[in-house]
Formats: sequence, C-alpha cells, structure tokens
Amino acid sequence: MNRFRCLLDRTPWYELRRLQSSSSVSNSKIKIPARIQRDSTDILYALENTIPKDFINLSYMYHDDPYLYPVRKLDYRNRALSYEAGKKAAIWIHKEHGDLFPKHLSDPEIEAFKPPLTYTDKSQVSEEILLHAISKRMVSDALHIYKLLDSNVSNETKQLLLELLCFYNNETAAQNNLHLEQWFVISQNLHIWQYTSEINELFEFLIKQDSSIAAAAYNVMICGLTKYSRTAEAWALYQKCEEKNIPLNITTYNYILWLIPDIFIRKNELKIENLFNIINIINKRRVKPNVKTLNNALNVIKVTDANNKREIAKRFLMEFKRLNIKFSLATYYYIMYIFTEKNKEGHDNFLQILHSIENENFIIQDPIDLKFFKHTMYLASIFNDREAGDKIHKFLLAKDNYKFISSAAIENAYYNSYLMLVLSTSTIKEFFKFYENLVPNVFVPSKWFLTEIIEALKHNSSSHLMEYIPRLWSDINTYCLIEPSTKFILLRLIQIDILPADSALRTDLVDIAWDCWNIIQKEIKKERYTAIENAVTACIAIILLHGNRVEESIKVMTYTVKESNLFLPTMNEKQVNELFNNYIFKKCIEGAFLILEYSVNSGFPHIVEMATKLQNLSEFTNVDRQRLIDLVGVQALNSLNTEKSS
Repeated sequence: MNRFRCLLDRTPWYELRRLQSSSSVSNSKIKIPARIQRDSTDILYALENTIPKDFINLSYMYHDDPYLYPVRKLDYRNRALSYEAGKKAAIWIHKEHGDLFPKHLSDPEIEAFKPPLTYTDKSQVSEEILLHAISKRMVSDALHIYKLLDSNVSNETKQLLLELLCFYNNETAAQNNLHLEQWFVISQNLHIWQYTSEINELFEFLIKQDSSIAAAAYNVMICGLTKYSRTAEAWALYQKCEEKNIPLNITTYNYILWLIPDIFIRKNELKIENLFNIINIINKRRVKPNVKTLNNALNVIKVTDANNKREIAKRFLMEFKRLNIKFSLATYYYIMYIFTEKNKEGHDNFLQILHSIENENFIIQDPIDLKFFKHTMYLASIFNDREAGDKIHKFLLAKDNYKFISSAAIENAYYNSYLMLVLSTSTIKEFFKFYENLVPNVFVPSKWFLTEIIEALKHNSSSHLMEYIPRLWSDINTYCLIEPSTKFILLRLIQIDILPADSALRTDLVDIAWDCWNIIQKEIKKERYTAIENAVTACIAIILLHGNRVEESIKVMTYTVKESNLFLPTMNEKQVNELFNNYIFKKCIEGAFLILEYSVNSGFPHIVEMATKLQNLSEFTNVDRQRLIDLVGVQALNSLNTEKSS
C-alpha cells in the first residue's frame, strides 16, 4: 500500500489521468485535427485579444512623448494631420523617387516598401499586371496599363476596370489609408465625375456585348452615377433599363431607392408611389432584398410628410422581418426617427427600441449605421432620460461597438449630448465626477459645451460649486478660446466668503479673479473695445478683498472709478454696500473713499450713513476730513457732526 502511495506521489497528475482513461479509449479512433494555417502576426493578434479594451484611456500614440501630449481640441487635430502629412510625404517620395529604393527593405518582404514599377512600353505589361493594379485600386496606374495594352483585354477585365472607375472615381478616396486624417477631417461627398471619356468608352463597348455583360455594365454605371451624385443621369439610365427589361441586381436597386428623395424633392405622393413600384419590381423579378433595401426604403419614408408614414414603415418592417433579414443599426436609426416624437408615446417607443437591441451583436452594414449612437444619445437628452442615456453608453462600450463612432465629429456630438444629459439630471458633485472621468481622456470639451455648462450653473447656489470652479476655469483656458463675457459669468458664481478661512480653494478663486482683471486690461487696450460692465470689476474687487488682497482690490476700484467712461455703470447697491463695509471692516480708508465717490457720482442713497462710518474710523485724519468735505459737501458733514453731538 505504501509502495503504491509513493508511486502516486511521484506520478504527475496528467499521467494518472492518461492511465485512468487508457482502458476506456483504447478501442477508440484517434482523430488528428485539421491544420489551421497561421500567419506570422497571428500570435500578436491573439495576445492583443487577452487585453481588455478600455475606451477611457488615451490612444497609445500620445504616449510616445509625454511632452507632445495634445491638450487643446485644435492640438488633437493638428497632431493627427501632421502625423499623416509625414506619411503622405513618404508616399510621395516613394512614388516619385523609386530609384532611391533599389533593395528590399523588409524581411519578410512587404510589398508597400518595394520600389514602384513604371511601365513605358507595351512589352512590359500584361492583362495580369492590369488585374493586379485594379485589385490594388490604383486608378491612374490601371488606366495607364490599359492604354499601353491598346484596350486588348478580355471583356471581364474591361468590366472590372469600369467598376474601378465608377466606384473609385476619385483616386484619393481609393488609396486613402490615413485613418487619423479620416477621423479628424469632416467627410465631404465628392461630386466630381472624373474619367468621363474613359468610362463612356468602356460602357458603350460593354453594352454592345452579350446580355449578361451588358447588364453588368448597366448595373455598375447606375451605382457609380448615384454614388457621385449624378442623380438625373442615374435615374434616366434606370428608366432605360426598365424599358429594355435589363436585369438589375439588389445593389443597384438599393442605389435607386436612395435616389428617390432627390428626384422627387417636394412631391411626397410620388416618393411613396415610386418606392412601392421599385419594391414590387424587386419582388416580381425575384431579386432577394437585403437590409440596405429596407434601410433605403425607410429613408424614403423618413423624408416624406405623409400622414400614414408610420403605417407604411410598420408594413415594411413586418415584411422584412418575415424574410428573416436581420436589422442593422441604421434600421433602428430610421425607426427612432419615424416613431419617436417628443411626447409620452414617442418616449415609450424609444425605450422599447433600446430594450430590443441591448443584447444584440451588430456589424457595420450601412454607412448610416454610424449615425445610430449619436442620434440615440441626442434623443435621450431630449427626453431627459438619464437611465436611457446610461443604457446607451453601456451598449456602446460593450464588445466592439465603439467602431460605430467613426469620426471626431460623431464622438463630440455623442458626448456633448451625454454630458448635457448628466448635467441636467445630477447634482454638481455627481456631474463633475462624471466629467473628470471623461475629460480629456476621451472627450475634449468644445467652446459651445463649456459655455452650456457655465450657463447651466449660473443659477446654482450649491456650496459644492466652489470646489469645481478652478477645474472649469482651467479647462476654459486650456481647451478653447472663449469670450471674456462667458468667463465673467463663471466669475460671478464665485462665493469666496462661504469657504472656511483655511480653505486652499480661496487662493485658487482669488487667482481666477485677478486673471479676469488682467483680461479686462487686455480688452481695454484693443482698438475695438466693447465696454465691460463695472459690476464685473466690483465682483473682482469683492473676491480680492475676501482673499485679503486689499492692495489689488484698491487698484481695481481706482481704475473703475477714475476711468468710469470705459465701463458700463451696472454696479448695484448690494455690491456697493458689500465693498464699502469690507473696506471699513479692514480699516482701509482709501478703498472706502473710492466706493463713496462712486456712490456720490452714481446718485446712490445712504451717502450720509456711509460718510458717518468713514468718519468714525480711528485712523481718520484731518486730511481725510477735507477729502470728505470735498466729496459730500460741508452741509452734509455739518449734519453729521450735529447728529453726532446730539
């Protein structure tokens, strides 16, 4: 028994497992799994998948050099475009000076590093080389090779070349792999139809061939014309195909559906009529529709002002659901657009749609898919539904759904809506906790958004607000150029007197007030100066006084009173009394005289009471008495003395 136990102690667990199971599987057949072909970088992708994605962290590219970390919104864009400009320069050098790359620069060989090939003679090219250029979407190179071949290629290759020219009519779009540039640059639809003569030549040749080749040419031509906004030509070609009974594929029909709103701009009845006509043709010819067919049909319904458009949309949704066509996010975008209005029914529909998709997996099937999260968060903010907003954000961060945020513009719009929703449904403390998690790691606030925050906080009297004003002030100065008037709104929110005497926030808030004074000084020196309210300078002086910076406070009030023509007279009685009483409390005769002078010039009441308080200061001298006489007059001063003696 002991010998058996020793044997067990020395035997690894996996050997025991094998020995135990050997008797039961001795008669079973051994099946060797099929070999999986692996690429040299597959191990890297496998390792990457073990790291959980965290969308709160910055992109790794900013960690190359912490001193190059962009902080302003403009800096993010400039860095991205500069980064891609370096790539463009390298591509240009590689293309224009291929002789500088005589050897292979990589092992294993990377095709992009090879010196570009130049062809000058027909003997150097072949149909295979042309097909390679087409597969790489090299538009100008493919055309050059085609011309060297004197158009002596097969009809199939000519069809592929026509497809290249129609779908990648703009060569920049065909070869644009500059992802950072695409992220920051607002996409613009290119309406320029290039290579017109070459396209027409290929098209006219192909439509004279057999029926299948001709049909393929018509299909690709309609799609290309639609893509590059040649609306009238595409519609005319479609009608020609219908007259000649030329078969079209579902992609072409989808493009035709997309044309309807542009063809029948204000004719709602014709939009719906043509929509049903095309759908009936698709059904009659037994062409299998797909999700883009549904989405483009919903797009037509969305831009139609028909009273029964909801019923029409329901009919389409039920029919495509019956066909087992899985909806994309674009489908739900259109559903929300059609079925949600700013009322209880619209809100209920909105919540029902959110509930139906929260556990679904989606891939990008339609360019309109990318509008879903932006529009949905906008609706959550319109309905002021924080729970819905949190659910949308959770759905965005799940799996790889962040791929639907395809540009900086979409990301900014999404987070603008989300943060405004959080601001309207949270306490100050909760909002800034949420704000600090996002800014600047994920979202860099715009001028509009920071202004909206300040406007929202304008009527807030929470004592917690003082804690976050320095952060907000820092972000205003860091991320955007904002008007002084907006900064002055934030200044007026400061209530330094409610803070404990030993609070570190006092210093930060007083510094903000002094920064505002420096801003005013710069504004005054401008050629086109817009007068600033002296209520702002009074606010600055009050904050400086509460921060025990009496000399700076006097400097502000001296300039305000002596250069009164530079300011709008909006200082109110409450500010005047607060300033005067604080100067008296601090036994600052100079400051008290300035406030008294302003009160006399502005016609404020209680001049006599103010003069009494000033005269009763132990530091009050005969020189000060003469100044007081010059300011309020002998009669007022005598009345003071009479009251005092009595």
